[in-house]
Amino acid sequence: MVHRSLMVWIAFWTLLLISVSVNNVSTATLSPMPPFSAMFVFGDSLVDNGNNNYLASFAKANYVPYGIDTSWGPTGRFSNGKMLVDLLGELFGHPYLPSFAAAQIQGRNITWGVNYASAAAGILDETGRNLGARITFNQQVQNFQTTVTQLKTTMDDMNLSQYLAKSLAIVNHGSNDYINNYLLSGLYSSSFLYDPKTYADILIQQYKTQIQEGATILQRLHDLGLRKFLLAGVGPLGCIPNQISKGLFPSGMCVDDVNAMVGIFNDRLRSLVDELNTQYNGSSIFVYGNTYAALTQIIQDPIAYGFVVTGRACCGVKSVCLSCYVSDYCILCPNRKMYMQENFFKDQIKSIHETRIAKEDDFERMQQEEREKVMQSSTAPLNAEDRRLRRMNI
Repeated sequence: MVHRSLMVWIAFWTLLLISVSVNNVSTATLSPMPPFSAMFVFGDSLVDNGNNNYLASFAKANYVPYGIDTSWGPTGRFSNGKMLVDLLGELFGHPYLPSFAAAQIQGRNITWGVNYASAAAGILDETGRNLGARITFNQQVQNFQTTVTQLKTTMDDMNLSQYLAKSLAIVNHGSNDYINNYLLSGLYSSSFLYDPKTYADILIQQYKTQIQEGATILQRLHDLGLRKFLLAGVGPLGCIPNQISKGLFPSGMCVDDVNAMVGIFNDRLRSLVDELNTQYNGSSIFVYGNTYAALTQIIQDPIAYGFVVTGRACCGVKSVCLSCYVSDYCILCPNRKMYMQENFFKDQIKSIHETRIAKEDDFERMQQEEREKVMQSSTAPLNAEDRRLRRMNI
């Protein structure tokens, strides 16, 4: 049986694909270690590794029980352990990426890449405002431009161009535009103004045009030098505790209407990837990460992947264990390996994040299996917490 887990299932394959020059696909030999110079990550809480620590936001993960299964404790990662981008970095022999905030405040090394992701952020600038401050997709790309300017002080134009062309850009946006926008009709007007198809069209258009009029966000990243892109789709949001808990559907059942909305967006994103590959004609590579299919596979057959519980989080309150305040006494799962989902988030957020087990254990098994197949065929003083994380290179 081939093990695949969450985003890792599609991400590893796409990383292998992007490491091959499109112009040489028929004759290319894949290296066991894709030769990425660096990784630059844009997205939301699924990939945020600490940027929100420095914001006035409810969307933070710098407190216990986050990080409970690591030696370094809570760092701002929305997980009990490592995140997908941490595992990918380990695969390539790279150190953990610094968050953009840590790189600016602590002077962290940025030559292996930077993580710009921010919990509660979405494709639309307004998304997530109910949770306080967040770094919008628009601002994340502007922060990348700041990084490029800083890199220009360490290498000449030719080396910088080659470095960026060999780097990987990971974009993981869209979930919050539903769970912290469209599906919150009491706070946002989007669901009254647009039907699901029109809303998906707006999201894709904004995906392309957030930086400035007449230049798409991805064109902007391309103009800054990036050539390899992994654009992750949105997972089955109708199957997260946030939606299952609303009590409008049979207990434990996914909300089909929500999943249908997500499916429309994912179809549009896949078409965008095809459009961009045609536009750049092999000079750049865009790959769609089918997160939805990977997660659905596990939800439909959890036992095959070592899970028992898929519809409840591993910590929190209410029947599906939604939330856990910083000051709350939280009852944690005695065996987190059994749970596909966890959420130690505050009550206002109620979204879902994969466990370290889902990401790491299956990742290691899948990594070996797929390799064999391929080979065969802002400003603030440095405080005590900052110094601790810096020493650990987290």
